[in-house]
Amino acid sequence: MDVLESVIDLIKERDELSEEVETYEEWFESLVGKRVVLTTGKKKHKRFVECDVKDFVPGEGWELESLDADPETFIVTFSDFVEGRVYVRDDGPHVKFVDDDQE
Repeated sequence: MDVLESVIDLIKERDELSEEVETYEEWFESLVGKRVVLTTGKKKHKRFVECDVKDFVPGEGWELESLDADPETFIVTFSDFVEGRVYVRDDGPHVKFVDDDQE
């Protein structure tokens, strides 16, 4: 009977993990079509590249295409988001900053 209970517990655990993986995959795929800013380079030579997320490739990451006149393609992973190298742009209301000297 213990073996049967163990098998049932493993099946439940597998189903829960499967649901969790599906949730993450949906979130990963929801980034396709979004605009992001990618930070490239090191310390004094950082460059901020505005890109569109073109595709999500399971096991590899996201394919980004820069908005430059001569577009570049980049592949980023989840760790790039976690480490702050990629930011999802907020398409909310844009705020115009006014310089106090110009008023």
